[in-house]
Amino acid sequence: MRRVLPALCIIAAVVAGAGLMMATGLNRRFGPPDVVLITIDTLRADHVGVLSSTSPARTPSIDALAADGVLYTQAFSPISVTGPAFATLMTGQDPGTHGVVMNLFRGGAHLPAEATTLAERLHDRGFATAAFVSGFTLRRALGLDQGFATYSAPSARQRRRPGTDTLRRALRWLWSLKPWQRMLLWFHTYDVHGPLTQVGDAVAAGPEWARDPAQVAHLPEYQRIDGISDPEFYARRYAAAVEQADAEVGALIAALKDAGRYDRALIIFASDHGETLSEREPWMDHGTHASAEQLHVPLIVKYPRGARAGQRVDALVSLADIAPTVLALAGLDPLPGADGRPLDGRGHVELAGESSHCKDEPTLDCAPPGVAGKEFSLRTASRTVVRESTGAGPRFTVYDRRADPAELHPTAEAPTAEERVRLDAMAADRAGRPLGAPAVGGQEAGGDDAVDAEEEAALRALGYVE
Repeated sequence: MRRVLPALCIIAAVVAGAGLMMATGLNRRFGPPDVVLITIDTLRADHVGVLSSTSPARTPSIDALAADGVLYTQAFSPISVTGPAFATLMTGQDPGTHGVVMNLFRGGAHLPAEATTLAERLHDRGFATAAFVSGFTLRRALGLDQGFATYSAPSARQRRRPGTDTLRRALRWLWSLKPWQRMLLWFHTYDVHGPLTQVGDAVAAGPEWARDPAQVAHLPEYQRIDGISDPEFYARRYAAAVEQADAEVGALIAALKDAGRYDRALIIFASDHGETLSEREPWMDHGTHASAEQLHVPLIVKYPRGARAGQRVDALVSLADIAPTVLALAGLDPLPGADGRPLDGRGHVELAGESSHCKDEPTLDCAPPGVAGKEFSLRTASRTVVRESTGAGPRFTVYDRRADPAELHPTAEAPTAEERVRLDAMAADRAGRPLGAPAVGGQEAGGDDAVDAEEEAALRALGYVE
């Protein structure tokens, strides 16, 4: 078996690589495909039916898309916070490269104008480009609008848009296109992000739920509903929100089919990060840990004209691989400085991850070493090592991913010397630059990017400011 298993891995990679070449060949025959990015903010991988037989949420639309495409079962975000994760998706660069390591607040960084994004490449190729996002966190000031001729985001006063509202805007744009126009469409729904008030009466805040003031302290203030402290209440509302977002995905896919674009489209479905429910403290939050429930995300790639339909890839892959994959299929040059690579079945031997920088609190004193409470992780197919910065020095935790994929039960093992060196280097890199200072030319927020009172109120309501 020692010889057979590596051989099987090689065969699987060859088959997947052949599938990518076949899809590229279809591009040469039919021209570049339409590109559709569908992202659900804050969606854990284990709440997608096709990824978990015990998923509390029913996701028929996402599951159907997976049947038509390739399901990546071991996809990870490099960081458990929205803005930096989407900067990675659009540039193919890890946070340590593009420099956006926290959401855009005082002292945060936005993507520099010099950065080249997926949208810019496709726009320059003649694609009609449009983004319809639902969270104020993704406002234009972050810089992700680069390359999008249309970029629709909620204002500070609106804070967030229901996914159905964002979908209507996206569909109006879709139907405005000429049949011959190639497009890049990004649809982003925020329905799964807290506070989970948008699910209505799907899980009512009735008297049957416990209201323990001591227990409610486990929840961040923005997530608390009617004093309820029972984690099951919030978990059920989270699952209901996932089902709501799944219905929006289904409506968009139906519209693509009605427009005659589904078959020829390259469709990427993903999330920026997950969410801790009650596995760790704080409950119902993200940006706080570099563990599986916050970094393991769903990823589905539906290739044009049925190429690779129904395949399942278990190799480690990253959000950084999305832009290189799209550009390879479109026959365009790679993005400069990309850390990701086209999804060809080989995967990564190891992936790095991190939590948010100082929990994204613009009023928090991030005195040296500058990464207090921040977590970094190294993840392989069989092992995860997490480094947490503490006042008493770094604390390391090791998980056996094969026996404990949820990373809930630390082993007695210690990190190897090499693992410690790599994780310490990541921490030193973040501590050695000012908040938001990028590694390669990013820009610190200031001036027009400064957070005003209305914006800070919006961010507080969404849990980004304490």
